[in-house]
Amino acid sequence: MNKLSNKKRAFLFQGVGADYRDFLDRFDEEQLGTLKQYCSTVNEEIGIDLYVYLFKPHDMEHMEYDKMFYDWIAIYTCDYIVYQQYVDSGIKPAMMVGYSMGLITAMACGKSISFAAGLRMLETIYEYPKGYADSCSMGVIVGKTYCEIRDIIANYSTDYDVYIASENNDTCLVISGIKDSVHQVLKIAEQEGAIKASFINTPYAFHSPYAARGIDMFVNLVEETPISNGEIPILSVFTQTVIQSASDLKNELIKNMASPMNWNSSILKLGEWGIDSFIEVSLDDSLTKISRIINLDYEFLTYKKFMRLKSALSAM
Repeated sequence: MNKLSNKKRAFLFQGVGADYRDFLDRFDEEQLGTLKQYCSTVNEEIGIDLYVYLFKPHDMEHMEYDKMFYDWIAIYTCDYIVYQQYVDSGIKPAMMVGYSMGLITAMACGKSISFAAGLRMLETIYEYPKGYADSCSMGVIVGKTYCEIRDIIANYSTDYDVYIASENNDTCLVISGIKDSVHQVLKIAEQEGAIKASFINTPYAFHSPYAARGIDMFVNLVEETPISNGEIPILSVFTQTVIQSASDLKNELIKNMASPMNWNSSILKLGEWGIDSFIEVSLDDSLTKISRIINLDYEFLTYKKFMRLKSALSAM
């Protein structure tokens, strides 16, 4: 692992949207044991049985929360463990970048908040927009540029019903807003030649002004939560500036709900600073897929590839 540990790398933390039950085979027995221990912490802190959800889903006759929230907590918990695997192998980040809810995972891994605090933040984010959830949604469009999607929104949706929530790369963007209008924009994008235009599994409109409705509940939690300066600097996906102080991190958490992201510019900015090697801190490779085409000269390492390398070295 020396070659990996000596490089100057950015760690990428994914947001929500995956079902990690499909990827648990990427953990070995020791990591699965660690996951079970963290499941106990999850149950103690926010009262959900993550262990049953992940390992005995047939026993979940009465779920207090819906599947989406269990998936949020599973991603956060597993990615926290993945991060520790990298660090224990001597691979440490020069910078962290969090995609949407991945900011919370990055902050927990960087020791600016506790693991338990991150759980409570995710729980509050799940709860606060509920009063408006039925009318909102998000979607992803692949194969259209920012300008093309902006024009579709202007021509085929009611004013201020749909916003561009994230520019993932030059031809992959996320939209967010009123559900019917999001559906209309997705439909038109597909008719006009988009490779993919589909809903994201969320009833919320994060990274749009609609996510600011009811946000006071989350703002209050952030103000009450002990937050320290981070051990590792984080690149803001909103301003492409480096943040590390507790006050800046608090502001970033609030901004993370309703502000549009520019993932494309963030990855390019790191390249300008000489950080062109990236490690995805997740069980899948969703961030690698959207990021590697930003610059084909950049290097990416997924957890699956990392474990293969680790196994090969152990066998030597």
